[in-house]
Amino acid sequence: MSAPLLSGIDHCHLNVENIQEALKWYKRVLGFSVVEELAFWNENGKGPLTLEDTAKTTRLALFEAQGRSKGIAFAATGAQFICWVDYLNGLNIKTVLADHGVTFSLYFKDNSGNSHEITSRDYPHIKAVYGDVKQGSHKRNT
Repeated sequence: MSAPLLSGIDHCHLNVENIQEALKWYKRVLGFSVVEELAFWNENGKGPLTLEDTAKTTRLALFEAQGRSKGIAFAATGAQFICWVDYLNGLNIKTVLADHGVTFSLYFKDNSGNSHEITSRDYPHIKAVYGDVKQGSHKRNT
């Protein structure tokens, strides 16, 4: 079985010392701005705070945290996302499926323990298949 397709990289997770100072830096130096429709995720001020460039092609998710960053979030269409759930489960890779209300994410680790994510903005398509996953919840798959 070959790996399903991806649509690119959706965003990269970055741990920062101070989220407000990091926001200022990314605005001033790289022209990034807050993705307003996702700003509610940063309710405690520690992240994730999602930024994107002016072309809307590159996103960063900032977390105020110490240590290594969480890894890469690969982008997928709704159909690709569903194929990835089945594919990773078929390889017996532990996954966590999360309904974020506007997106779905599939979390997993590589063989070195690095966390990664496959995310899709095709929320209605995935919700139709995974309606049992409650918003804000994380369902472990094996």
